[in-house]
Amino acid sequence: MSRPHQYIALVTSLPHLGKLFSRKEVPISGYRLKQRLAMLEPDHRRLLREMVEVTAWAGVAKYSKDIEVIRRAREVVADLKDYPDLQHLVGARMETRTLIAALRRRREGQSAAGDIENWGYGRWISRIRSDWRDPGFGLGGFMPWVAEAHRLMQAGEHIAMERLSLTQVFRQLDHYSTVHEFDFEAVAIYVLRWVIVERWSRYDEATARDRLQHLLAAALEGADGTEEPPAGQDLFTDTFASIEGAIS
Repeated sequence: MSRPHQYIALVTSLPHLGKLFSRKEVPISGYRLKQRLAMLEPDHRRLLREMVEVTAWAGVAKYSKDIEVIRRAREVVADLKDYPDLQHLVGARMETRTLIAALRRRREGQSAAGDIENWGYGRWISRIRSDWRDPGFGLGGFMPWVAEAHRLMQAGEHIAMERLSLTQVFRQLDHYSTVHEFDFEAVAIYVLRWVIVERWSRYDEATARDRLQHLLAAALEGADGTEEPPAGQDLFTDTFASIEGAIS
């Protein structure tokens, strides 16, 4: 098959993922997705693997320093020079991650942005530095979700915070999905959406499992089990492994 027909066949073989949070099960498994993605050109598989690596939380876990993640993101953006919309998507994901990282640092008591060039990425670095004490880093006029994320984080509303951040990422993907149908960009956007849907499908299961383990430990120690378990930040480490296998 020629590439246009090949990619039309690939895209039409991928089931609709639905709205975020609308279902508890992923409509296509990692195994089936791997089978479908075998239709990608080798260079496209490589680029997609790079995108997932630098945008999935579990994908960056292998890096010990923030500056290494930033450097890798810049390399991926450079590799995507022929696909400006995907460049923008990777950049937007890194900017969202920077904002969330800034919120966490501030919650933990950091009094200023410090060496933000070594842990931050994108357009909002200067604004974050100059408006560090503002709940939304001075971005509330056009990014109200940042101030809401601040409120949720301060209140310890971890699930709501997770929903909010994933919603922002999904909106970024939705924006670009409207202009791509049967090309590599459409496939890449689908896979990035799949990662998020798959991640959320595991959230309740992982949270429930951690809660059960906490209650059992509390019972063995003679505690009453009323204390909330610590919020896990790495509940989805196998998400990257599953999608990495799908595009290897």
